[in-house]
Amino acid sequence: MARESNFHSYTLVSLNEEFNRGQGLNVGARAWDKGEVLMFSCDVDIYFSAELLNSCRLNAEPAESSVLPCSVSSQLLLYIQQLFQTLPRSPQDLPPLQSCIFPSFLLSAVHKKDSGFWREFGFGMTCQYRSDFLTIGGFDVEVKGWGGEDVHLYRKYLHGDLIVIRTPVPGLFHLWHEKRCADELTPEQYGVCIQSKAMNEASHSHLGMLVFREETETHLHKQAYRTKSEAVG
Repeated sequence: MARESNFHSYTLVSLNEEFNRGQGLNVGARAWDKGEVLMFSCDVDIYFSAELLNSCRLNAEPAESSVLPCSVSSQLLLYIQQLFQTLPRSPQDLPPLQSCIFPSFLLSAVHKKDSGFWREFGFGMTCQYRSDFLTIGGFDVEVKGWGGEDVHLYRKYLHGDLIVIRTPVPGLFHLWHEKRCADELTPEQYGVCIQSKAMNEASHSHLGMLVFREETETHLHKQAYRTKSEAVG
């Protein structure tokens, strides 16, 4: 990765234990040994613009504020991704930083109500200073499997002394992908996963059209019959 991106300040920390997202991020934060630093945590199925990083720098302040932006989820982004072969084809490709930065001229293409939605209940993308992250105790390592550790972090910030900046950010995109809810999840995690899966399948209006599809088709048949009758008469 260092050779491909021509960036050599990577540190690889190996752990021989069961996967735990919160634990991985905690270890990564503690592995940094060069003093205070602004950290941006990001899932592998996220694309972002350079403006997002500038917004993080402008709004996060040590011992004052942390930023937990809302991303936009869009299935249209999956189709756009397939057109641009230079972008990774799936979240599992673990792209270098340069490949994650989304082309600015495509921003307007995905910000439409029928092509996506704001992920208001998603706190995994964070801009926070290392000292603040460590002070509140980082992510909850007791959370196993998918989901939950980011919500706990958000609640700890809310109960602390820092201001939490929570706002939709146009330059933060969650790439649509099929979501699978594992049997190993706790009932609480499984319920949240199913809700997230339902929200990911389509926009609010598209889901509504599916629910009222039979009613809509009946109306169209009546309208077509009325038009035909008027033409004959």
